[in-house]
Amino acid sequence: MVETADVDQVSHAKIAPVHVLIVAPQGVAGRGGIGRIMSYLVRELEQTSNGFKVSTQQSRYSEAKILKHLTVPFALAIFTLRLIFTKVDVVHINVAPRGSTWRKRLFAIVARGLGKPVVLHLHGSGYNEFFAQCSPAQQKRIQAFFENADAVVALSAYWRNWLVSELCLDSRTVVEIANGVPSPKVPRTPPAVPAEIPVIVFLGLVGHRKGVDVLLEALAQLKAQGVAFEALIGGNGEVEQARDRAAHLGLTSTDVTFLGWVGEEEVARLLQKADIFVLPSRAENQPVSILEAMAHGVPVVSTTVGAIPEQVDHETTGLLVPPGDSDALAEAITRLLNEPALRHDMGEAGRRRFFDFYSVKSYAERFSTLYGRLGRGGRAADRIEASSGS
Repeated sequence: MVETADVDQVSHAKIAPVHVLIVAPQGVAGRGGIGRIMSYLVRELEQTSNGFKVSTQQSRYSEAKILKHLTVPFALAIFTLRLIFTKVDVVHINVAPRGSTWRKRLFAIVARGLGKPVVLHLHGSGYNEFFAQCSPAQQKRIQAFFENADAVVALSAYWRNWLVSELCLDSRTVVEIANGVPSPKVPRTPPAVPAEIPVIVFLGLVGHRKGVDVLLEALAQLKAQGVAFEALIGGNGEVEQARDRAAHLGLTSTDVTFLGWVGEEEVARLLQKADIFVLPSRAENQPVSILEAMAHGVPVVSTTVGAIPEQVDHETTGLLVPPGDSDALAEAITRLLNEPALRHDMGEAGRRRFFDFYSVKSYAERFSTLYGRLGRGGRAADRIEASSGS
């Protein structure tokens, strides 16, 4: 069905311009991992590529629970008009579990109906659980949704294997492209003398899935043991509930600061001052925030879910613990707080791993290869070898 190619063997010769339309919840300006990773991709393509013209299309125009569904027909109408009246060679649709799947399915149907090659890009955690909870009829529609795409992008070997084994997709259409993030504008330089009060940073949607409750329980244990720390929690979501939970556990605003949503520049500022990055998720795909921490040379403490074990080399670039285990999380954090040299070594190893496998330059090159094949009337690569570092 498709031709085999390795991205390292693809010629870098100049190609005819390919017009790509990227569909994301709120374009590249939306809050959340999809918006951020797409903004990185678009920026890199605009800065380095002469062969592509990239534009974006929102799939909804509100984040309010009711309005976000009501704005989908409007977004779909605009999308249809753009495909009819402007030049679009490839449609890149970002998809996640639950409502995102059913919304993006409509965009894919329109694009395929108008003869446009479609790339489905799977994000979000728990797609396996979402699929298992669907009725047999819904599962058939989801399988057809993915089968009809010209290429399906998985972020890791874990999710590529799931797509092939559970959705029964042709392995030649499933392309593994790991997320990529930019290098820090200002390289992080750890202080010669460790800070008296080390800084622990969390970045993500505040709530149950990202394990904020587990983090707070672990921090309460550290405080009870007399361990000094300052925790900075960046992200929107269930912030007030988390703040109440922190107070119930005896954590004060001096111990934990809830920052709300933080943009790209604030993320960089936080990681510049971080001693440890913690993401105790219960479910994940391939978190962008971990890659951002690695890019800044910050050691990571996270969990053994999704593709995280492919990102974080346990005992080399960070420490991994079981999800939901506040005791193990507290122990891992304490270990790094007590061993500044280990923090430094793990941070440097993570930075090297980032440059080897997760740079935005490599990320954009791999999408350029895929776009180029589809946009020039060819077919997707059998498998673009996007290194997961394993």
